[in-house]
Amino acid sequence: MKFRAIRPSQIGKVDAIVIPLFANTDPPAWLPRAMRTQVAQVVKTEHGTSRLYGVNTLHGEPRLVLVGAGKPGELDAEHARNIASTGIRALWRSSVRKVAIAIAPDAIGEERAAQAAVEGSIYAMWRPEVHRTREEERRLPEIDAVLLVTAGPIGKAIDRGTAIGEATNAARRLANEPANRMTPTVVANEAKAMAKEAGVRIEVLDAERCRALGMGSYLSVAQGSHEPPQFIVMRHKGRRGDGYDLALVGKGITFDSGGISIKPADNMHHMKADMTGAASVIAALAAIGKLGLKANVIGIAPCTENLPGGGATKPGDVFTSMSGKTVEVINTDAEGRLVLVDGITYAQREGAKRVVDVATLTGAIAVALGNHFTGLFGKPDSFVELVRETAKDAGDRLWPMPLTDEYRDEIKGEVADIRNSAGREGGAIKAAAFLDAAVEDGTEWAHLDIAGTFWFERDRPQAPKGPQGPVVRTLIALAERYAKE
Repeated sequence: MKFRAIRPSQIGKVDAIVIPLFANTDPPAWLPRAMRTQVAQVVKTEHGTSRLYGVNTLHGEPRLVLVGAGKPGELDAEHARNIASTGIRALWRSSVRKVAIAIAPDAIGEERAAQAAVEGSIYAMWRPEVHRTREEERRLPEIDAVLLVTAGPIGKAIDRGTAIGEATNAARRLANEPANRMTPTVVANEAKAMAKEAGVRIEVLDAERCRALGMGSYLSVAQGSHEPPQFIVMRHKGRRGDGYDLALVGKGITFDSGGISIKPADNMHHMKADMTGAASVIAALAAIGKLGLKANVIGIAPCTENLPGGGATKPGDVFTSMSGKTVEVINTDAEGRLVLVDGITYAQREGAKRVVDVATLTGAIAVALGNHFTGLFGKPDSFVELVRETAKDAGDRLWPMPLTDEYRDEIKGEVADIRNSAGREGGAIKAAAFLDAAVEDGTEWAHLDIAGTFWFERDRPQAPKGPQGPVVRTLIALAERYAKE
């Protein structure tokens, strides 16, 4: 899919035009009079035409796709993305190849609106049914050209929107693959291919190397699986000098059975996507490389399976993490935090003073926040607020959660320094407190618990049912923020 910005006078011949339709406003003045008359007739005879993401299609040459945009003055980047995505998805079963999208700057400006339209168009080109054998059930639309009809300059909106949109879809694709087709080794190979395309350096540490580095906590999770663990490290060097402006750490459990503390059978198949944190980090690093951001960023994805094999970790076992702290495993299904603490320590040893980790960590966060907000933890408060503001601007919704010494006290182990489970009450906070034990003094740290937002059970305007590719935009936006500094 190729994007190009044009003036209204340059639109020429297209197969379809996507038009955001605001309440009580006229359609774009550059549309031919006959088309404006058609739109006005639809608005007059159909109720709720401006209802957010509602679709009305006028079949003609070209086809007009009217997408409800809500009230004027209330458009934000997320709405603009979803409007474009809704319009493109309305053309899924058509033979349309060339589409024009009317850019509505409204309250966010031409450049931001254009970038959002690019992202949304790319999001609409992803479908989860990749392994169905009937072509019509998995076929993507044939759209190969999108014209952004805009009255003002849009700068680098197309480059940014393309990089971010493709990264989000890449994270969705990785998380959507069945666990037998997305083992830790396959994830590492996918990361290598993406790193090569983006000009990002990559290395993959095997079990022997991780053992030499003292990653006993991470390796404890891998003991029950025949699949070798893969500790993926991606490095983008966008400026001179040592150290890293930002470290991103993603949980990479390619299948989580719960281990000896085995999960119930219902919905266990979704645990193929328990590596969504790793997928988000890998995809974000690739986008950061493509954008050539002038910041040093390291991405870390500790990948393994969590299975109840003969060598699997048993409840009560004790291991030594890379930080030197001993870890008492109370519940083998609380394994994500076991891999993340060694990933966080590795990032700090590499010189990172800001660390953001991403993980499908706790069902408790979904109980607390539902499916519309990602849980946000961390320290100091100023950094947590910076991450929240950055996410909001990028179009992701994060909700700050408490993390105080009372919760840190609760994860103290009976026979070791810390324990990986301390009861159901405040489960998401206690998981964050466990991770905090690996965060050194002077490190700014944020933890994003995406267990409520990584998967949706119903279609949404910007994505079909399934993996959502959460917070990829936030990770890229954070790197951009430090590149500007």
